[in-house]
Amino acid sequence: MAKKIGDRISMEDHEKSSTVVILPKRVLWKDILLISWVVCFSFAGLYVIYLLFFGGINELKVGENFDQDIREQQIIYLAIFTGFWFYFEYVTLKTMLWYLFGKELIMIDTEGLWVKRSILSYGKSHRFFFENIKKLRYEKGDDTSLNQFLNNAYWSLGSDALFLEYKTKKKSFGRRLEEKEAKLLLRYINDRMKKWRRKS
Repeated sequence: MAKKIGDRISMEDHEKSSTVVILPKRVLWKDILLISWVVCFSFAGLYVIYLLFFGGINELKVGENFDQDIREQQIIYLAIFTGFWFYFEYVTLKTMLWYLFGKELIMIDTEGLWVKRSILSYGKSHRFFFENIKKLRYEKGDDTSLNQFLNNAYWSLGSDALFLEYKTKKKSFGRRLEEKEAKLLLRYINDRMKKWRRKS
């Protein structure tokens, strides 16, 4: 039978493994705002691309004083805007899809820990073998940090709460978990890692 931590985390023990599912942190009115922003931003960007690549720039005239230099400046401006637009379009579209269709999947078996972030079942899984895991811990972000503030803005994917040292690298998961949720989940994972490691 599945157990739950709050509304977002569910855990279940199986015959040969234990699994955890972490759903994104959803706020309905923020979802609506984010979707609206992505739609408007996408429309604006596509219109600029039309102006830049399909001759629409020729329609932008400023009386008789619109000369070649001004036209070139317009093209440079639109090209720079398009570069920034592609970046922010990718970030916000990925965030929107994550909130609507994403989840984190964790599996613990006799060999180690699997972690996968998926959107509509698409995503890359990472395998961490017990013998190479040095430490698994909760880390609280610095609330006064500008980087932390930007990471936790609703239009961004958010920062992770759980970290493990694997070989010489630091890996993380548990996106946007509150401190209480993260510590309870950490206790569950550590308990199941001990359980399945003894059976290996």
